[in-house]
Amino acid sequence: MAASQHPFPQAVLVVSDGVSTSWGAERASLVAADTACDVLASALQRGELHTEDYAEAFKAAHQAVLNAAGEMDPAACTLVAATLSAGVVRVGNVGDSRAYWVSQTGTSWLLTQDDSMAQARMQLGMSRQEAEQSLQAHSITRWLGRNAENVTPTLVEFRPDSPGWLVVCSDGLWNYASSAGELASVVLKLAIGHRTPVELAAALVDWANSCGGRDNITVALARFDG
Repeated sequence: MAASQHPFPQAVLVVSDGVSTSWGAERASLVAADTACDVLASALQRGELHTEDYAEAFKAAHQAVLNAAGEMDPAACTLVAATLSAGVVRVGNVGDSRAYWVSQTGTSWLLTQDDSMAQARMQLGMSRQEAEQSLQAHSITRWLGRNAENVTPTLVEFRPDSPGWLVVCSDGLWNYASSAGELASVVLKLAIGHRTPVELAAALVDWANSCGGRDNITVALARFDG
């Protein structure tokens, strides 16, 4: 999270999830997240964010993954990056790590669209529940790193009209609460006893582990009070 002397709260939240079938996936996700966060935090410090800043952040993260491989074949990873600045949430993603807006008083939203086989099946008419439980549902169709053909992020801009939480996470969390309503219910329940972003993030990881913890669980949050 990046902060500055600004009349509005500012934050940069980045999550990357290594593709488990590739060598060095944990290294790939680390350098991708660090690189994208650095680029976006620097852009915030200079002033207003632009679409080009997101494109540059993902391009730089992709190159960092390739560079980290050394003499080995490069790994692959997902990447989702969200910023909160001047009352506006901006999100970019490649892969199936997600960003959610969890409203304290109104409707909550899934802000990203997965690059995955499950998403492709939903676009063909399959229900979310059926698609996410289908064969190879978590096979991703876009990524950063090895053999990636398109690393330009899908972008969305959202202006919250009520207090709430910006949540960025890997599929290790949303596996157990996929829809915006399901995840909002968990977040708001846990937020009663865990008020800071760090406390709430830890509580969400514990909750996902209690549900089975089948995959890597990474989550970052920022609070927006309106």
